[in-house]
Amino acid sequence: MKILVVDDTESVLLLISRFVEALGHKAIQARNGLEALEIWRLERPDLVLMDMMMPVMSGLEAAVAIKHEANETWVPIVFVTGVGEENKLAEAIEQGADDYINKPVNFRVLEAKLKAFSRTLELNRKVREQSVKLADYYDRAEEEKRVVSHLMEQMVNAELLYDPQFEYYLSPAESLSGDLIAAARTPGQALYLMLADGIGHGLTAALNVLPLTQPFYTMTEKGYTISDILIEMNNKVRQVLPVGRFVALVLISIDESAGCIEVWNGGMPSVHVISPTGEVQHAWKSSHLPLGIVPTHAMDVMTDRYYFNEPACLVAYSDGLIEARHSSKGDYGLDRLLNVLAEVPAEQRLVHARGDLAAFLDGEAHHDDISLVLAYFGDKITPVSKERVFPVAEEVNISTLAALGESAWRYSVALGVDEIRHINTVPFMMNFIGGVRSLAFSQSDVFLILTELFVNALDHGVLGLNSSMKRGVDGMEQYLLERSNRLEKLTEGRIEIDLTGLHYDGKDVLRIRVKDSGPGFDWAQLYISGDVLNHQFAFGRGIALVRSLCASAQYHGTGNEVVAYYIPRTEAA
Repeated sequence: MKILVVDDTESVLLLISRFVEALGHKAIQARNGLEALEIWRLERPDLVLMDMMMPVMSGLEAAVAIKHEANETWVPIVFVTGVGEENKLAEAIEQGADDYINKPVNFRVLEAKLKAFSRTLELNRKVREQSVKLADYYDRAEEEKRVVSHLMEQMVNAELLYDPQFEYYLSPAESLSGDLIAAARTPGQALYLMLADGIGHGLTAALNVLPLTQPFYTMTEKGYTISDILIEMNNKVRQVLPVGRFVALVLISIDESAGCIEVWNGGMPSVHVISPTGEVQHAWKSSHLPLGIVPTHAMDVMTDRYYFNEPACLVAYSDGLIEARHSSKGDYGLDRLLNVLAEVPAEQRLVHARGDLAAFLDGEAHHDDISLVLAYFGDKITPVSKERVFPVAEEVNISTLAALGESAWRYSVALGVDEIRHINTVPFMMNFIGGVRSLAFSQSDVFLILTELFVNALDHGVLGLNSSMKRGVDGMEQYLLERSNRLEKLTEGRIEIDLTGLHYDGKDVLRIRVKDSGPGFDWAQLYISGDVLNHQFAFGRGIALVRSLCASAQYHGTGNEVVAYYIPRTEAA
């Protein structure tokens, strides 16, 4: 140790210094309190042995000054006192002195005290080093959290979370949430909702769910199905996250125009549909493993469907909500959540549920991330009929359009059996459509038109399905099952799609031609008289929807070819 020895008696100063040096320490000498303070500032000794009564500045004054300047650094000060200085000694200890030894000095005792202080100083040094490391670790952790928080804000499109069709509550257990809520709409205006739960909570859990955002937003924007998105998500999770990490996920599609909800639940709590009065009408239990556990080729991406024709509310939540625990009340529980949601009108449910959860916890912290999503549907269904009016419908001369020969651009696709079976054609084509400037405000319309015409060509033309199969309680499920079977067994078939950009009378016009290899149908039955559509024959919304969006949509030949003309919007809808 470096020891500052302070005494105004030269013999005592010399004797203690020699003894200290004999023990292997370095002795620095000072002869009064002021000199001791100045030397301490220069040398920063490990310990001070100091007389109390000295000229210029007393030992007590010097000790107080040293302790003040040392701040949080511990500098042991041991007073060497004479008989009769007990009162001043008590005052010195009260103001920061650490120990004392009486004069005449007992060197055996002094040696023992120096050894004890040496051990304590070493321990103190290690504590300071650990404190510095902890402080550095804390600063780095805070910086990492700040960066991840920024990334999450950038990767989660917060603007899309303000969709009026749903509302949500998210409460992280720490500064970062391992629960992730995302929402987006397809070009056909179906609402996709994602609720993901990474393992644990905090930074690690937040990093687990980040890879899901890019495929969710990108593929939803192009109109891919949630089954397609799940495949890409599972690939991404297995590619990015280390072995042993996985993400529980529920992916939801709400298509108001089709009156259909699709849900894929992998490891999340059950998703419920509740009526306006709060009765549970349907529930989707978890029937799949979370993302990242099994290879994608072994993954079941089939969704469970629910068809609706009246208003209701979909409820999705993370396990952190129903497992929120109060020290004396136990878990919050699913029954309590459903009862709370049933107590108030739909527009008050989220606020009421948040208030009830806060009252239940009564100030106690929850130890897992909490999320709750309420999505409303069924009260905004747009009837599909001949009365549906779109602002782009304009009077044009169809024969003139048909005679236009020169095109601004053209995009053609011909699909054989393998391509029909494996390529998600419409989202694939939307990649190109998205780059056509004249269609910038018409992405949704073009997606709907292409979807309906392609589905008609595939289902009724190539696969020979009859839409009347959809009638009945389980009609749609039976129709989809038969569609899947026929598509799997398909050995021949072809679909051609031509998109052509035309200019007509100062307007841009999109010509869409779809032809299939099927036998066609008696398209003349589509019309009651002239151009009036026979809705009974044109079962479903497809043909009526296309005709209402397009300036013209006409079948040709045997009915296996349709040509539609669409006038793009010039401003956002």
